[in-house]
Amino acid sequence: MPGPVLFFDFDNTLTRGDVLDQAIEEFSPDDAWRHWEDEWAKGRLGARDCLQRQVASMRVPRATLLEYFSRVRVDPVFADIVGWARPRGVEVIIVSDNFEPLIRTALHGNGIAGVPVFANKLAFEGEDRLVPSFPFHDPACGRAANAKARHLAPYREQRIVFAGDGRSDIDPALVADVVFAKSTLARELAAKSIAYRPFDTLAPVLEFLRSDAKERAIPRR
Repeated sequence: MPGPVLFFDFDNTLTRGDVLDQAIEEFSPDDAWRHWEDEWAKGRLGARDCLQRQVASMRVPRATLLEYFSRVRVDPVFADIVGWARPRGVEVIIVSDNFEPLIRTALHGNGIAGVPVFANKLAFEGEDRLVPSFPFHDPACGRAANAKARHLAPYREQRIVFAGDGRSDIDPALVADVVFAKSTLARELAAKSIAYRPFDTLAPVLEFLRSDAKERAIPRR
């Protein structure tokens, strides 16, 4: 039987709280971002359009923003999961509605390298302007700026383990074989009577992987 592949959301899954929302609040010059967030929450604004407006309106120098994300703390169990997975040839992949350079900066700040990241893109213009772009957006999936389920599709022949927390995680959760969920994702899956495993920290994910490996005899390389 093919081995597993592990997919993780970033904000409020690998981190404590939504660090992108925190950065938007920290570096927005006014409260317009709150209006767009409210419109998104009410379903009147798609996730991509909401993020486009919020991030483009931020005013922060590149060095300041990257330094901010370098101080983001990632759940220390994630490094243990990566350490467990690599000698077994198990892929670990991050799929996120956050932005790739910010996620990579946070991972580097926590001593984690070599993990593929599929997220939105971010460029810097002038002294303090941000230019977001969304190469993985799918208009049919308005609740996410990054159509995360697309990144799971090439692994259908493997056992997909997914961990997430929000509305943008619903589509990948519906196609995964094993789902760890909390917050909005957990509520949505419960409402649909779809099985999931609850988590707060990533400790239950690592415990599951170790136990499952013994049952399925996943060897170390």
